Amino acid sequence: MLQIALAPPGTQACTLDIEKFHRTCPVLPSHKPWLVLQGQPGQFYVDHAHPFGAACASSNAGMIANAVVDIWDAEGVHPVAKYEDDLKIFRVPTPTGLFTDGGYRYEYDRAEMLRRISPLNVPWHDEKGDDSFTFTTTFIGFLWDIPNKLVSLPEPKRQKFHERVRRFLASFRNQPCKLLDVEKIHGSLCHVAFVHLDGRSHLPSLSNFASSFHDDEYLTRRPPHSMITDLFWWLQKLSQPHVTRPLRPRGPLRDLGLYVDASTSWGIGISIGDEWAAFRLSPSWKIQGRDICWLETIAVELLVYFLESKGIRDSYLLIHSDNQGTIGALEKGRSGNIHINLAIRRTHLALMDRSIIIKTVYIESHANPADPISRGEPGLSGKQLFPTFELPLELRSCFLDV
Repeated sequence: MLQIALAPPGTQACTLDIEKFHRTCPVLPSHKPWLVLQGQPGQFYVDHAHPFGAACASSNAGMIANAVVDIWDAEGVHPVAKYEDDLKIFRVPTPTGLFTDGGYRYEYDRAEMLRRISPLNVPWHDEKGDDSFTFTTTFIGFLWDIPNKLVSLPEPKRQKFHERVRRFLASFRNQPCKLLDVEKIHGSLCHVAFVHLDGRSHLPSLSNFASSFHDDEYLTRRPPHSMITDLFWWLQKLSQPHVTRPLRPRGPLRDLGLYVDASTSWGIGISIGDEWAAFRLSPSWKIQGRDICWLETIAVELLVYFLESKGIRDSYLLIHSDNQGTIGALEKGRSGNIHINLAIRRTHLALMDRSIIIKTVYIESHANPADPISRGEPGLSGKQLFPTFELPLELRSCFLDV
């Protein structure tokens, strides 16, 4: 959350929950004919509030909650994060504040915050939410440490998801399962991947397996070996308590002149400012599953290793590529192609180690300075770079001139 990544010292948060979020949203009279229920024969009932599960309920209730956030902002209570019926209200220290806590002064406490929108009569849940502002808070299923700018899984949730993975492996490692079983474990791990960023590349085996059911909820299939392997990886990850993800502002996007390109006829070209590097393919590079998109993704991976060797860290960097498939896979952090997925996994680990975030954008081939390099034409100017890093084992037989 950007509010936490940029939060000044002393920032606190408080969570509130709107009770019966959908049922407190009245229906427009003109819409009521479409919310008629039949009971016994001849008995019909009109719903005057949005029933839970109606397609329009969440959106309509959300608009009301958005209005609450806007009014709060106008009343000086901000920033406020909202997810469905949960609202996370922040407060930052101010020298003119009338409310003190932990040596800091604030413009409002919980009671004052609620007083400023009391005419709205929002039905706040008595048991859910926080009684006061705190430095560490739970929101949308995660534990947020505001002073240290960290996010983690609450311990009960970590144990719950660990047990969910363990039960799936115990039940279906050697037995067929149904689509619902896969969707449940996949949805849980997608949620967890917000903390375990390196876990994103361990999700495609689950989503690919789920798609093989073709939406048939009665079909049973045995999970493939790749999925079982990934689930054991998740089991080990979730066995570790107190794993945190640091929250850092990205900072300004820096254009260091980073360009990559690949050609199946020669190899990979990389341009870094006024420096360039070339990797010539060996005949053994081409196996099933390795194509031009894989090569273009490897080009980004090799570029990241160069950045690592140059000591670059804590940066938000722009990379240019002329392959939309690579751009999309890197943006998602995963790919259905196992070879591309492994490249993304290695790249992401290197980026995490250096706290580097990349933004890959499309460039036309004719404007890409790495394009001629990937076809065996050396850089027209500048210094040639030679790798001072060791290639991953999978790539060592793919290139001749390294």
